[in-house]
Amino acid sequence: MQENIPILDGADWTKDYLEATLRDLTAISLKPTENGQHPSLIVWPESPSPFYSNDPVFRDALGNVAKQANTWVLAGSLGQRNAMHSREMESAIYNSGSLFNPQGELVTRYDKVHLVPFGEYVPFRRLFFFAAGLTEQVGDFTPGTSRAPLQAGEAKLGVFICYESIFGDEIRHLTQQGADVLINISNDGWYGDTSAAWQHLNMVRMRAIENHRWILRATNTGVTAAINPYGRVTAAAPRHQRTSIRVHFGYENDLTFYARYGDLFAYACAFITAIALALSLRPRVAVN
Repeated sequence: MQENIPILDGADWTKDYLEATLRDLTAISLKPTENGQHPSLIVWPESPSPFYSNDPVFRDALGNVAKQANTWVLAGSLGQRNAMHSREMESAIYNSGSLFNPQGELVTRYDKVHLVPFGEYVPFRRLFFFAAGLTEQVGDFTPGTSRAPLQAGEAKLGVFICYESIFGDEIRHLTQQGADVLINISNDGWYGDTSAAWQHLNMVRMRAIENHRWILRATNTGVTAAINPYGRVTAAAPRHQRTSIRVHFGYENDLTFYARYGDLFAYACAFITAIALALSLRPRVAVN
C-alpha cells in the first residue's frame, strides 16, 4: 500500500476525514487480484497520520481488512504504552508497525528502536533549553527495545522503519533471529521531489543483498517496491499516488557471511591496511 497522505496540522484530522481516509485505504487494500486470490500479507506504510494502535476506529478498520482478506496485515501506526512514574501515569508514544492476524486481532507490534535525532526526539534536551521554541516542535517518541521478528503464522517478519534502513549492522540482527522476509515501512514524503527517496531505496537494496532476503517496502509517497535477495527491484509503484501493488516474493532462511559476522571483513581489511601502512613508513636501513 502507498497511502500518499499529505502532511497536515493536527486540527485538519477531523473524525470525518480520518474515517474517510481509512475507508479509501481499505477499499484499495481489498481490491481483488486478477486471479481472485487473497494476498498472504498486506503492508501499510509509516505515514503522517494519527493512526494510534489503541484507537478503536483504527483497530476496527485494520481488523476488517485482515478479516475480509483473510490474511495478515502490518500497518504503520503510533504505538502507546502506559507506565507508572512517580505515582503518576504517563503514556509513552512509539513509532510502530502493528500486526493484525487473519481474525482481525492486533497480536503484536514492532516499536522503532533507532529514532531520528531532532526529528523523532531531541538528544540532550536539557542542553538545548535556549532553543525551546524550536525543539518543542520535534517529536517525542520513545525508542523500542527489541528487534525480534514478528511471528505471522509460519513466517517471521523482520520489520524496520524508515531511517533504520541505513544501519546494516542493526538490520542483520533480524535475519540472525530468524526473519525470513524483511519489511521496510517508511514515510519519505518530507523530502518532496528531491533525490532522497531514490537514495533511500538504494540503501534498502543494499540490506537485501547483505542479508539475502526479499524486502517488501511500503512508503507513504514512494518509492514503494519489492526487492529481491539480489537487490533488484522487481516491482514499484509510481510516486505520489494513492495506490497498491501486488508482488510475488519468497521466504529465505540462509545466513550470509555479513548476517553472521557483520563488519568483521571490513575491520580485517582496515587492520591489514594499517599494518601495511606502518611497515611502509619504517625508516629504511642502508646496507653497505
